[in-house]
Amino acid sequence: MKDAPIWSMRVMGNSTLDDVPVQPLAPGSMEIWDGADVLPAHVQYYHGRGLTDATRLSGLACTNRSVQHADWLEDMLRARPVFLWNSFVFLEKKVCDALSAFDLGDGRFTRTPIFQSDRKTEVDCDFYLLEFSNAKDTVDRDNTERCRPLYKARPEAGYLLSNDQTGRDIFVHPSAQEGADFWFDPMIRHLQFVSDGVARTLIDLGLRDKFLLYQCKFP
Repeated sequence: MKDAPIWSMRVMGNSTLDDVPVQPLAPGSMEIWDGADVLPAHVQYYHGRGLTDATRLSGLACTNRSVQHADWLEDMLRARPVFLWNSFVFLEKKVCDALSAFDLGDGRFTRTPIFQSDRKTEVDCDFYLLEFSNAKDTVDRDNTERCRPLYKARPEAGYLLSNDQTGRDIFVHPSAQEGADFWFDPMIRHLQFVSDGVARTLIDLGLRDKFLLYQCKFP
């Protein structure tokens, strides 16, 4: 919708969502994904460069081998509409269904099976990896206070916004309204953006604080 607000979100950096005791399974494998090997995929995902079959985790597995049943993990997951592993965002099916009407652009919801510690028994919960690799020039850096380059000598490397900066302090270009409803600004680190429709849907689901949503302003 023309002139509808744009919202920023910091869901990938919300450490309160990173409390589920699971580890990723390597692409095409049931083995735990080694930390050094997962790093390139994490960088791709976190910076909105997209995943491929070769860099997309095949599932998640519980890391607590002392528990021989999945009931406790199912209860934990059913109480969480969204959770993180590292910066990867996983959404329950109800949230995905509510967001399915929006334009993911080059993104997708990828169902991610979750296994108990034997890596054979799947937990009876449906969660999906939120993927989106859409890029738009969004933040009006000239008008946004506390928008600073990562490196003073290399501003082309990107910019940071202060963690205590609310969305009302972020000025955005109206042209960013066009296209996909989920996206990154390739010059801005640690922040993602969504359309007003997506933001309102998440707010209606009670997820504003979990996605750390803030409404931006036009110049």
